[in-house]
Amino acid sequence: MARIIGITGGIGSGKSVVSRLLRCRGFEVYDCDFRAKVLMEASDELKRVMCERFGEGTLAGDGSLNRSFVAQCVFGDDAHRLWLNERVHGMVRRDLARAADECLCDVMFVESAIMKTSRLDEMCSEIWLVQAPLELRVERVVERDLCGADHIRKRIEAQKREFELLAAPVREIVNDNSQPLSVRIDNLLKQI
Repeated sequence: MARIIGITGGIGSGKSVVSRLLRCRGFEVYDCDFRAKVLMEASDELKRVMCERFGEGTLAGDGSLNRSFVAQCVFGDDAHRLWLNERVHGMVRRDLARAADECLCDVMFVESAIMKTSRLDEMCSEIWLVQAPLELRVERVVERDLCGADHIRKRIEAQKREFELLAAPVREIVNDNSQPLSVRIDNLLKQI
């Protein structure tokens, strides 16, 4: 079984860039967002209980999840969001354990913006927390998503607690453009 190292950070910090650079170096990186979507689509049981909970709009005409409808159901309703998260996070944790078991490398990485909420931090031997100055993060996301800066600042504020009291030791990667990110990653790789 491969040792798991987490990669996390708030919106605009650069965690996906860190993941891409690690893949370029030959490491396996488990992308939680992508895998959660795959697992949700593949689970007829989850789709069935989601339909029972959210109603007939849960599925599109072709039987796939109607993601925009589900997002509307969970966005303003904490009970719905917690119910769905409990099911999906459990599926992702089991899938990550399987992937680590099958990994041929000594180390694999897992990228998640919600490492603590999903309890993935409990599976990691350490976590790399990608950090960047607030205004640089806002600038990056405004440019990427073509949305307003105030909206991004609110999202950043809402994420703050996600990076407190993680269950594994934390190493910071500062992604502020003062030094190439690849150099910072290589320095951390030397320590594992």
